[in-house]
Amino acid sequence: MKKYFISLFVGFLLVLGAGCTKFDPATVDLSVTPITYPGTCIMDCKGTITDNGGCKHFNEVGFLFSLNPEPVYKGEEVTTVVVEDHDGESTTFALTYQAPIMDTVYYVRSYVCTNAGTGYSEVKIIPTYQE
Repeated sequence: MKKYFISLFVGFLLVLGAGCTKFDPATVDLSVTPITYPGTCIMDCKGTITDNGGCKHFNEVGFLFSLNPEPVYKGEEVTTVVVEDHDGESTTFALTYQAPIMDTVYYVRSYVCTNAGTGYSEVKIIPTYQE
């Protein structure tokens, strides 16, 4: 009887392990085009998911804006802007953001949240100085 339960348990583990897929956080690229007018700076941001990490549905996508060099999702002193109209499956998303503070430097990155964690783009440095 004991051997039966051990065999059943080992079989269960094998079936469970065979169905598992390894998931990694998605990777994403970012492009930002700053447009500076007298007294204002608008940033046209575009994120492109280059590797879904094994996940087919993206829980949340958006952009992070900070005056600190390493903005992270839900980090302190980071403005997180969620792209609300994203369908959860498309690999591109965009946003137009107006910088609230002029004559400074913003650190911008895009992010993608999946069940495997949060994936980030590289940080782009966007100065808002008037010429």
